[in-house]
Amino acid sequence: MIQLPAGLSHRPPTAADAAALTELISSCEQNDDGVVEIDREDLDMAFGRVGWSPSTDAVLVFDAGTLVGWGEVYRGRAEADVRPSHRGRGLGAVLLAWTEARAQALRFAEVGQTKTTANPRARDLFVARGYRTTGESWILRIELDDPPPAAVVPEGISIRTYDPERDEHAVHRVAEDAFSAMRGRRPEPLDVWASQTIAHPAFTPGLSRLAFDGEEIVGTLLAYDFPDTDELWIGQVATKASHRRRGIAGALLRTVFVAARHIGRERCGLSTDSWTGARSLYERNGMRAVRTYTRYTKVLGPTP
Repeated sequence: MIQLPAGLSHRPPTAADAAALTELISSCEQNDDGVVEIDREDLDMAFGRVGWSPSTDAVLVFDAGTLVGWGEVYRGRAEADVRPSHRGRGLGAVLLAWTEARAQALRFAEVGQTKTTANPRARDLFVARGYRTTGESWILRIELDDPPPAAVVPEGISIRTYDPERDEHAVHRVAEDAFSAMRGRRPEPLDVWASQTIAHPAFTPGLSRLAFDGEEIVGTLLAYDFPDTDELWIGQVATKASHRRRGIAGALLRTVFVAARHIGRERCGLSTDSWTGARSLYERNGMRAVRTYTRYTKVLGPTP
């Protein structure tokens, strides 16, 4: 049950709400960070995620037909936004309480949200409700005004593009191997992983790169092309544990930088967090942090 401020109404979202949700999140990002990161295709993908039901795991809030807030829970991760014009009226606290209750109903031991450091009001709300800071994340970019340095591929390693017909299972295994040690991360079965990565409408196999040691895939980089923004977005960069610290990830990055510039993209961007310890890798390869976010986590009470 959700108790809203007077005059507001709520309902679950449907895929038809993707455009309105994109506009709402864009308005929040523009207000808080001065730039928009969300893309309509991100929302289209979200409605196809395995294990997420919009009828129960998300809520939209309206003021006289205008979408002014939303919240969701997926695999212990929550998101919620309030339109800047409607902040300061208690709606953020209502949505936060809803995400906690939904996470508890789904039997998650804890729930977390990641918010831009440019929104101190959100920070104060999380602290007041008993959340603790559990990490940082960043968006990093490299401008491709000049030709990026050529990749130096380690001896014994080869690199080729992603093949949708044969690489899905092996790339998933490398990703699970690389990220399994991250704090609080739940194993992602193939269908769950695929619904959040290669199912994205912007996923571009021809710009994604895989590293091989003989016939074995030991490194991956998934690429997402957003030509309307002149940017190539880099998704999961993963190296098998047995092959780390050999320069494989750096070679994948530089190979993709060159490919992005070749097709006319002006920059490459990606997101990483403090749990991966990968920020220094990206900075060594010419990327720079342009925004910082904080992860807030709350331990929930006994599940119903």
